[in-house]
Amino acid sequence: MPIPVCARRYASVRDDIRDGDVLLWLPTSIAGKAICWGTRQPYSHASMAGRSSDGRLRNVEMVQWAGGRRTPLSEQVIRYPGTCQVWRPIDPRYDGHAALVQMLWLIGQPYGWSDFALVALHRICPRMLRAALPNSSSPDRPRVCSPSVAWAIRTSNGIAAVPSVPDDEISPGDLADSGFAAYRYSLYP
Repeated sequence: MPIPVCARRYASVRDDIRDGDVLLWLPTSIAGKAICWGTRQPYSHASMAGRSSDGRLRNVEMVQWAGGRRTPLSEQVIRYPGTCQVWRPIDPRYDGHAALVQMLWLIGQPYGWSDFALVALHRICPRMLRAALPNSSSPDRPRVCSPSVAWAIRTSNGIAAVPSVPDDEISPGDLADSGFAAYRYSLYP
């Protein structure tokens, strides 16, 4: 999959970014590059955009070692210029605010190392894995980045972001490939 690039300064598009826009991230570390290699896709991380009550744009995500958190998106763009891509869901039934509310529920939840293993195993032996999957609908289950985004979309909107893949097995690149969202731009300071 070619990586789309439409470079935009964060300050010029900040007001265009909506609650529930999907953020896909290019790798910045060896671990990120390993994720891309293992999934055969260019993206190593997925998160969701949303505004907090003070109006600041946040990056809501599940991240290793920290679990569910929200951080100012502006800080992430400065720290990782050009690696964050904004993808806008195109399904007219999609309610981005409702999806964001689900993602916010995950703040403070532990990182789901077992989901990380499920995504990896899905790439190796997808048919054998399906029978052994746990119930992915529980909000109490620890999750990783892209399964969290897919879960928030499905439970809030009744829409499968990647229809042919269970939430637990979705990688960041699957969110880009599924046609659920359209690329808007890449963020630069």
